[in-house]
Amino acid sequence: MAPSDPTPKVAGQATRHPALAMLRGALIAALVVGVNAIAVSAVWVGLPGFLGAVLGLLIVVVFSGVGLLALHLSRKASPTTQLAVAMASYTGRIAVFGGLLAVALSSDSLAEHVNLTVLGLVALVVVMGWMAGEIWAWSRLRVPIYDLDKEVNA
Repeated sequence: MAPSDPTPKVAGQATRHPALAMLRGALIAALVVGVNAIAVSAVWVGLPGFLGAVLGLLIVVVFSGVGLLALHLSRKASPTTQLAVAMASYTGRIAVFGGLLAVALSSDSLAEHVNLTVLGLVALVVVMGWMAGEIWAWSRLRVPIYDLDKEVNA
């Protein structure tokens, strides 16, 4: 006997947590692209390429994932508050990323052990994979165009 699902999927049912669905789609695509880029970089450049590719993948996943998690956490807030959370999250992430970039560019030991060209290229490729996965997941969300909870008076 098959286990019963307490919340069966009904045709026309809205996606409960759209930000998490988008995060899942984006993360899967980014990991597929990133793992392939890590393998190619390791074979092509060696250990510095491997380290640069891993760092590029981690930067993109953390940077982009934090934004979607912030949107998920603010899902029950008003649209104005959600916009403020999204803008604050993005501004904060840019500030942290800029600070880390300044530290990385002034670090000689990072340049000795990590291929920075590979890091940049892998980050760009993973961002493209992340965006493709996020768009793919968004296109499959079930978002109602009207409020399902309100009673209709004709």
